[in-house]
Amino acid sequence: MAERYFVTGQEIRQVMRHLQNEGTYFLGSTNSIYVPQGKLKYIDKSVCKNWPDLEGQIRLMPPGEAARTEMIREYPELKRVGWLPGHIKLLDQRSPLFYDGPQIGKLIYIDLEAAYSQIYRNLWLDTPYPRGLGGQYPLATIAHRLKDWKIARNSVIGIARSTTLVAYRGTRRITVKTKNRFLAPGLWATVQSLLHWIACQAIECGAVYVNTDGYIFYLDPPEFWLQFTEWLTGQGIAWSTRVEGKGEIVSWNNYQIGPFRTQSHKLNLTHKSRSFTNVRNQVPKWAGYWSNIKRLQASRNV
Repeated sequence: MAERYFVTGQEIRQVMRHLQNEGTYFLGSTNSIYVPQGKLKYIDKSVCKNWPDLEGQIRLMPPGEAARTEMIREYPELKRVGWLPGHIKLLDQRSPLFYDGPQIGKLIYIDLEAAYSQIYRNLWLDTPYPRGLGGQYPLATIAHRLKDWKIARNSVIGIARSTTLVAYRGTRRITVKTKNRFLAPGLWATVQSLLHWIACQAIECGAVYVNTDGYIFYLDPPEFWLQFTEWLTGQGIAWSTRVEGKGEIVSWNNYQIGPFRTQSHKLNLTHKSRSFTNVRNQVPKWAGYWSNIKRLQASRNV
């Protein structure tokens, strides 16, 4: 087992620079570094929580480790989710993105609450794609255990898609293929398809900006965004208002709404990207599927 050091984010960056200067091979992620030589692991303590390991001992864990621990706890004998080589291409599906050009006025940002968890808790690790019902490995219990830790619950869907690790030798970045017993192409594609279905409804209701599970509308007139939120409520999808007020959308990921400003807006970047969308029209195919999996979930009463 690796010797673990819990450090600050700044110290993680210092360790990374040192290892790069020394030309030492290491694996790096958003909040940790692992050095195979010496079996040393450096973890950003700011993202960690005390969490029970597989023996029930409470110890400090980063969110990804906590998510994987819960997946192993729930399915300790699982060696591989049932997928075929041709299913790997399902991992290429991307989250919905829609940008209707620069905007200015009173805006409102509607956000799905715990979007990934809210969807995958109704699904299975081995969800058949497209629109398969039933599987051997339901995710509801895992979603429930992680419900109060946002990064950890989102990590479940990241683990289900992971096929590589990022390594460095000096400043050279290396992609390393890895085995992942929880790799679940059908689950990933199903979650993305449902997000596209929701995005289609948002655009139909007048959204001018969509990024995965966030939707920006003009605040006035309110009929447009109210139509969308009423539809979400009718579908049993929890949502909230992240922010509203006077604002502007300068470009993709460059906007201000009320007191909230993206980093690009704080830097006063002025480049205006063209309108674009990758949203697929999923409404006829996926509306019935959502109601079916919600009904199955209710019958399991988890």
